[in-house]
Amino acid sequence: MMKTILLLAFAVLVSSNPVKHSDKTLLGELIDELDKAVKNFSKETEIIFLAELQMHGCKHEVFCQAEQELKTKVSGLSGAKFEHFRIDKKLMRNLNMFNMHHVKTCKPADKHQTEMPLREFLPKLLTCVKNEYSQPKYN
Repeated sequence: MMKTILLLAFAVLVSSNPVKHSDKTLLGELIDELDKAVKNFSKETEIIFLAELQMHGCKHEVFCQAEQELKTKVSGLSGAKFEHFRIDKKLMRNLNMFNMHHVKTCKPADKHQTEMPLREFLPKLLTCVKNEYSQPKYN
């Protein structure tokens, strides 16, 4: 009887813990999704401009600011070309999850910062994600 109760308690405990993606998995999926988004540029995306983030060094703050920029300026746009950027899709979910694990506070991008087109912003973000993915702490 006691064994049964312990087994049930253990089963409930294990099943109630959320499954966490490892950072390596999140970054790998981000690379895949950003790669798709970069390859699917269209003329309509030429009119979207995002803050030019200081991506030199690719600190974790860049990921948070990139998420904020994409959320406010791209996620709400309609059409198949913006499907990757909806907040319920893998790209934005994984970017959000990575930021929740790594960024304590996130200051928004400077309002007076120069802007760059989405077609230039995403490849730079992709480079930062690839750099982070290749770090020894994830291997």
